[in-house]
Amino acid sequence: MPIASTGVRGGGECLGIKAKLDVLAVTLVATIMMVILGLIYFFLTILIIKVATDVLFDDTALSADWGAISAALVTAAVMISGALEKKKD
Repeated sequence: MPIASTGVRGGGECLGIKAKLDVLAVTLVATIMMVILGLIYFFLTILIIKVATDVLFDDTALSADWGAISAALVTAAVMISGALEKKKD
């Protein structure tokens, strides 16, 4: 029996170099888009937390470090819960 190649398989056959590069390009674009969307969500969360602390606590200002930590925790929780959500068939 011949030794199976370790290439990317699609439909039972090995993909060529062009197909592998296409898969790599799509993966890179998806990764960059997810990072950008994560940053946008993070900054929106910081804005929401800042506005909420200004409304609820009039005299005290939100410290930058505590605002960043709280926004990071909220963003991480939403992304993890979105990844763990059961997909409906």
